[in-house]
Amino acid sequence: MPLELRLAWRNVWRNPRRTGLTVAATVFAVVLVVFFVAMAAGLHEKMIEDAVRIQSGHVALAGEGYFDNRTLEQFVALDDALRAELDATPGVRGWAPRVIGFALLSKETDARGVAVFGVDPEREPSVTSLKEKLKRGEFVSAERPNGIVLAERLARNLGAELGDELLLYSEAYTLESAFDLFTVVGIMKLPDVSLDRSLALISLADAQAFFVYGQRVSEVAILAKEASVAPVVAAAVRAATRGAAVEVRTWDRLMPELVQFIFIDDAGMYIMLVILVVVVAFGILNTILMSVLERTRELGVLLALGLRPAAVFRLVYAESLLLASLGLALGLGIAIPLVLWFQGHPVELGAEMAQAGELFGMEPLMTWKLKPLNPIGSILTILGVAVVAAFYPAVKASRGRPVDALRSL
Repeated sequence: MPLELRLAWRNVWRNPRRTGLTVAATVFAVVLVVFFVAMAAGLHEKMIEDAVRIQSGHVALAGEGYFDNRTLEQFVALDDALRAELDATPGVRGWAPRVIGFALLSKETDARGVAVFGVDPEREPSVTSLKEKLKRGEFVSAERPNGIVLAERLARNLGAELGDELLLYSEAYTLESAFDLFTVVGIMKLPDVSLDRSLALISLADAQAFFVYGQRVSEVAILAKEASVAPVVAAAVRAATRGAAVEVRTWDRLMPELVQFIFIDDAGMYIMLVILVVVVAFGILNTILMSVLERTRELGVLLALGLRPAAVFRLVYAESLLLASLGLALGLGIAIPLVLWFQGHPVELGAEMAQAGELFGMEPLMTWKLKPLNPIGSILTILGVAVVAAFYPAVKASRGRPVDALRSL
C-alpha cells in the first residue's frame, strides 16, 4: 500500500466519532438515493405499463388525422400485407386491430353515451389487460354475436345485468342510422374512472357490421417489449406503411398528461436528492477541513522534512475518497438487497394514493425497479461530491508553511 494511502487511512480514524458520523450520513444518503430512484423507476414503469395495457398500447397506428378527430372517416386498411409486416416487426410483443366509435346505449328509458370498442377477441389479450378486468361473465367472442361487455360503473348507471338486452344506437360510416340489440355477456372493473363510466366492448366483427365499416379498422394498438423500445417500433411501423394515409404515435404522445406527471414527480424527487447530496458534501468538507486544521503542526513538519506540496494535496484527497468509499460500500450493501426485496414484494397503496393512481389507470400497487444506472449513478455522484468537497482543505494543506508549524510549537 502506498505511503500516502496508509497515512490517509490512519488519519481517517484519528477521530472515530467524527468519521463515524460522516460515514453514517453518507450511508443514509446512498440508501435513500438508491431506494427512491428505484421506487420512482418502478412506479413510473408500472404507470406506463398499466396505462398502455388498458387502452393505447405502446404504439398506435391509425388513419391520418384520426388522433385529432376520432371519427370513422379516418381508418386503416388492414390487409394481409400489413398484418405480415406487423408480425415481422422487431420489438413487437403483440398487436390488435380495433374499431372505435361513439354511440348511445339504452336500457328501457335510461340511456348513456358510450365509447364502443370493437376488439378482436383473439388478439386483444396480447395487447391490453381488458380481458383480465372481467368481474362477471365472459369476454366478447366471435362465436357469440351481438355480445357486449360493459364497464362496471356504466352497467351500474344503466341498471344492466348479465343477460340483459340493450339497444345500441349510432351513425354508421355510410352516414346511415346504426342500431341493434346487444346482450350483456360480461361486466369488467377498470381502474380508470372515466373509462369505467363509458366503455363498452363488442367483437371486431360485430363493430364492423354495426358501423358498416367493411374490413376497415380505426386503429391498431401495438404492444412493444418495453416502453423504451417504443420509438424504434414506431419507426419500423412508419417505414412499413410509408406512402399510406396513416400516422403512427408512441404512448408519450398519446398520453401527454402521464408524461407531465412523471416529469413533475421526477423533478420533486431530484430536488430532494440534491439536498441529500449537499448534506453529504458539507459532512465530508467539515470532516476533512477539521482534520487538516488539527494537523497544522504535523503537516508543517512533513513539509519541512521535504514532503512535496503535491503529496500533501494527494494525501488529503485520499482521505476524502476513503470516507466516501466507506459510506458507498456500506450504503450500497444495505440499499441493493433492500430494493431487491421490495422489487419482489410490491406494496399495496392506501385509499388516497389508489385514487390518485386511478387518474392514469394504475393498479393500487407500489413497485420498485433497480436499474444498473441507479447504483452506478450513486457511486459517481458521491465520489464527485467527495472530490469537490476535498478541494479547499487539500489546497489549504498543500500551501501550509513549515515556519507556521514551528511557531505553533
